Amino acid sequence: VVLLERLDNQKYSHYHAMCGEGVSEDIFRDISPIKPSCIIEKIRKVREYWPGGIEIESTMNGYIIDRPPFLKGIIDQYVKEGGKYIRNYLVDFIEKEREIKVKMKDGEIIKTKYLVAADGANSLIRKKLGIEGRVKPFIQYVVDKEPEHDTLIFEYDEKWKGDYKWIFPHGETTKIGFPFLKSRDREKIEGTILAKQARMVGFGGIENNVHGDILLVGDAACYSNPLTKGGIRPGMVSGKMAAEAIITGNPLAYNKKWYQSDFASPLFLQAFNRLKEMDNHELAKHMKPFRKGFDVFSTIKSLLVYRRYLELYRAYDLSNKVGW
Repeated sequence: VVLLERLDNQKYSHYHAMCGEGVSEDIFRDISPIKPSCIIEKIRKVREYWPGGIEIESTMNGYIIDRPPFLKGIIDQYVKEGGKYIRNYLVDFIEKEREIKVKMKDGEIIKTKYLVAADGANSLIRKKLGIEGRVKPFIQYVVDKEPEHDTLIFEYDEKWKGDYKWIFPHGETTKIGFPFLKSRDREKIEGTILAKQARMVGFGGIENNVHGDILLVGDAACYSNPLTKGGIRPGMVSGKMAAEAIITGNPLAYNKKWYQSDFASPLFLQAFNRLKEMDNHELAKHMKPFRKGFDVFSTIKSLLVYRRYLELYRAYDLSNKVGW
């Protein structure tokens, strides 16, 4: 088994820090035997601000992880158990007669049975296979400002076109991010900016994640959740599914298992596309049943009075389970 890594240590840490780094504690059930580590914050609450002065607070059991050392720890364990780790990257590949020839930047050729594409939202492998993906740029600021510990904050507005602005705790600093829109790049940021970060996020999935003996996972398969844009959990879960399928010699088992899972539910993309078209008036209107929180009464009211939004509510409920 060979793991190719394009980035050197400094660039690797910089790239993986460009993330809100929020995960549900359920991720560690999904990726067992990997255990929680590199925890910066324990998350207990989520607060949402919607147009019309609607504020909703709910519980969440999760973490802010320090993503770069968390992932490096997994790589170290992989190497310890005999995996090969090479600082290089693919520039081309040819699949022929049940063998894949991978050409690397320095000209070296590696022959392999399987190729797993885990090369990010702008995946070269995905593009060479002729697969289009949904990608969107996001911007994030690290601010020298005492955060509201244990709480994830989301602010919704029509200007974010189906997405949101986030305010996440990160130790003694705060991470503030939102979709990159030319007209909104000057969004007012309170506090001293320590770092400005930007990255592409692939979301909404692709039609087929297995092409012969080539398997696409994570951002390369555009697996960030369309509603939450959470990508760590689906990235790692899809990687585990792909590995299990390879071990059994049946890559199509990964295809079947992923598309039967809640992570691949079409509800998420349908909900995102609908939110993208909603103005602030409608964003406020559809959240009115939940102004006092999520309870039996608000659920009954939404069923009776707000039936036109039921698919959205179903997507929200499912995203609470697998969106982070």
